Amino acid sequence: MSDNRENKRNEEPHDSEEEKYSFLQETVKDEQRSKKGIIGNLCRLAGRGLIFGLAAGLAFYALRPWAMTHLGGEKVTIPLDQEEIPVEDEEDTKDQEAQDEEIQYPDLTVEDYQEMNHALYQVAVSAGKSVVEIYAVHRDEGWENAGEQEQAVSGVIFWDNGAELLIAAPARIVKDAEALKATFSDNTTYNATLKKQDRNLGLAIIAVKRSDLSDSTRNQIQTATLGNSNAVNRGDGVIVLGEQFGYAGGVGYGIISSTRNYRTVADGQYRLLDTDIAGSEKGSGILFNTAGEVIGICDQSELQRDGNLVSAYAISDIKEEIELLANGQGVPYIGVHGVVVTEKLSGEQGIPKGIYVREVEADSPAMQAGIQNGDVITEINKTDITGITGLHKQIIEAGTGTQIRIKGQRRGADGYVDVTFDVTVGSKE
Repeated sequence: MSDNRENKRNEEPHDSEEEKYSFLQETVKDEQRSKKGIIGNLCRLAGRGLIFGLAAGLAFYALRPWAMTHLGGEKVTIPLDQEEIPVEDEEDTKDQEAQDEEIQYPDLTVEDYQEMNHALYQVAVSAGKSVVEIYAVHRDEGWENAGEQEQAVSGVIFWDNGAELLIAAPARIVKDAEALKATFSDNTTYNATLKKQDRNLGLAIIAVKRSDLSDSTRNQIQTATLGNSNAVNRGDGVIVLGEQFGYAGGVGYGIISSTRNYRTVADGQYRLLDTDIAGSEKGSGILFNTAGEVIGICDQSELQRDGNLVSAYAISDIKEEIELLANGQGVPYIGVHGVVVTEKLSGEQGIPKGIYVREVEADSPAMQAGIQNGDVITEINKTDITGITGLHKQIIEAGTGTQIRIKGQRRGADGYVDVTFDVTVGSKE
């Protein structure tokens, strides 16, 4: 038995030294081949990735116009302006030595005056390409009043998001309107729709589909530049375009007569630019500086200024609201009309410093939360409130649909006591 096993062992082939370790050589050879293969694969993948990236980029730019039209346009982002205090009197900015110097004015001729008017008119012509007349169509009921009655306000094209032209205009035009139409500077008229409005400020964003416009209209209109109204001073030259005289296509030249007036609305106040330009009591228009930039939106029936001189919302004060509305969002609102309790008033009347609530609008978020006339708002979300600007800022920053905590004081039988309100910020549309 053992002999048989021994014979079998003797019959088994004996591997040579080279054959015995050949697997090591082959493994090394395979590893080298594997490394080369991996490097090759990586190069091929990188090349494919580069080709794919280029193809995707080309596809993106090719399909961008289609996506803009069918999927919606780009988000509107309007940079805010740094707040500046307008210079009302030049003497305030000059030193005594400069004031004492004799100012030499050049002798102007009639030709100089005509040349100046021509230069202003050229600015007006260019700026007018961004001005749009927005018409509201009201269909009267009853056969005896059959037909359409139209009202109009002036608006300005301030954004082209690829899918729509967005136009800022007085909000009163959309009230009870059956339909909206927009007439551009080339006298062509297209259907328009309301994007969003804010009845508190009296501002609406109107949209016109870009795909509806003819090539001729696209080539003749332009998007306006929103300027910095904080840099506007009394005496600056201005141009007003639109329906400010009660008819479309009006052009007026003048100067800024004041920048010190404000219009107070619920939760805030907005600076006005007053001019020496006479207009219709129901007129509307767009105010431009001499560089052709928009510095104000005019609506005489909304602003209700004394006399018929053109006034406008300073554009820098409403840029944030325009951006919100242009993106389909409501302007934050709680419905409080207030006045600042100054140090003097606080000392004389014993009223706590803050915002004295003069009026709470009916059915507003403030009323629903329990805020009453005569309350004094002192704090919002742990931030002290000492002015209308601070009140407005806190409400805007909170955003619609959020809850803010308002602390204040209310007069009781034994003097003022602490009160707290949880208010859900809404919007007035």
